[in-house]
Amino acid sequence: MNGSTFKRRLPSGTVTWAYKFDAGRDPNGKRLYGFKSGFEKKSLAAEALRDAIKEFEHTHGRVTKHIGILGTITWSYQFRDEVKNSFASQADAEAALADAVARQAAAEQPPAEKDPTYREYVNYWLAEHCARRLSPTTYERYVEFAKVLSKHIGDTKVNDLTTAQIQRLVHTLQDHGGMVTEKHPDGKPLAAKTTRHIATMLHTSLAEADRLGILKIRNPMENKRVKLPPLPKRDPAVVDKEKLRKLLERARTTRLYPFIVLAVASGCRRGELLALTWADWDDKTGVISITKSLEQTRAGGLRVKSTKSGKPRKFIVPETARPVLAEHRAQQEEDKRLFGPYYKENNLIFCQPGGGLYSPDRLGARVKELMGKAGLKGVSLHSLRHTNATQLLRNGVPLAEVSRRLGHADSNITLSIYNHALDIDSSAAAKVWDKALGDVVDAAKNPEPEKMVAHGCTEGPVLQVVGGKKTS
Repeated sequence: MNGSTFKRRLPSGTVTWAYKFDAGRDPNGKRLYGFKSGFEKKSLAAEALRDAIKEFEHTHGRVTKHIGILGTITWSYQFRDEVKNSFASQADAEAALADAVARQAAAEQPPAEKDPTYREYVNYWLAEHCARRLSPTTYERYVEFAKVLSKHIGDTKVNDLTTAQIQRLVHTLQDHGGMVTEKHPDGKPLAAKTTRHIATMLHTSLAEADRLGILKIRNPMENKRVKLPPLPKRDPAVVDKEKLRKLLERARTTRLYPFIVLAVASGCRRGELLALTWADWDDKTGVISITKSLEQTRAGGLRVKSTKSGKPRKFIVPETARPVLAEHRAQQEEDKRLFGPYYKENNLIFCQPGGGLYSPDRLGARVKELMGKAGLKGVSLHSLRHTNATQLLRNGVPLAEVSRRLGHADSNITLSIYNHALDIDSSAAAKVWDKALGDVVDAAKNPEPEKMVAHGCTEGPVLQVVGGKKTS
């Protein structure tokens, strides 16, 4: 199996190493690759590459080309202990290998009445349940989390798992769950957010085991029995007015300029912007329709899917951004003229010069690099979305409208993220109330004495106070 290591330079200037290997083709014939980055040294990347290829071949097998002494070409496959030779073509060998892998996978699926180890169960759960229900990106993230969990509790029977064991696992991930380096030979501390994500997947998988009848004991994670690390409370990173001006000045002569302008003017997610077509934009009314999103997965590459909430939305783009889109459209027409028949006509608003789809990850990295050159620190492309929402809320746009424009499932999500923007308006809200109803309170503070009446008991004379003198 072919594989290689190579150097990567991050936008921050940090140099890391990565590996990549050929992982065959998907059912549609598209070439697949195994890839991982973030290694401090080439030797660490090379060692990880060898382990990855070994694990991949154990799981997926391998196809080998043979050339005889007379130049005859045949193909063979090896899957674990099974070897078959003399296939006439690579396609025939790959098809036979796929059948062997499928037979093995079917044999390894634990039935509900069996007591599987967590590794056996989670592999079954991923293939039989998650693959049918989750988006490709979420599924890939679950697969990575499952590898971490299998490393620590994979050999433990599902019905032998205890709350104490899972709590120790959470602490281990916190302390040593990250990348292995010279400074951290046991692994760097893992971020609280990532630790919580892994633990949440474990909880979800055990809840499914309970539903399926595989879990015979009380779920060791139910009712929050396992304590997770608290998330650090941080306000979302926003770009202030002066920094935004510097960014736009720096971007003005680049192809990123219209993308950045619409990103900060609309608050859309990067995938939503990259899936926009000119049919989604009404240049007369300024209304834009958000109906889809572009995502990138390791296995399937780029694909267009529904929005994160699953619901389309429409809203009016600010007037100052509309001429920028018009100018961008004119430039795109010039690109079409230059590329001629080689231009890919996808009708995309934001695309490569030849009309092809942008990679969301690469475009995000390019924007972050441009931000660094403009002197912006601690922000990213997503910060433009935070900037949009924060400015709208601080300037009095109702929470429900901001939530709708952002595409949140409900206003509580918007409130939880942008509560900082609402806090700033507390004094303003107090002043509005004073102006509207303060005079009523002031009038009640100092009542006129002659209007006061003291009522006595039901028997006897009634005392009245008139002009400060008592009368009966």
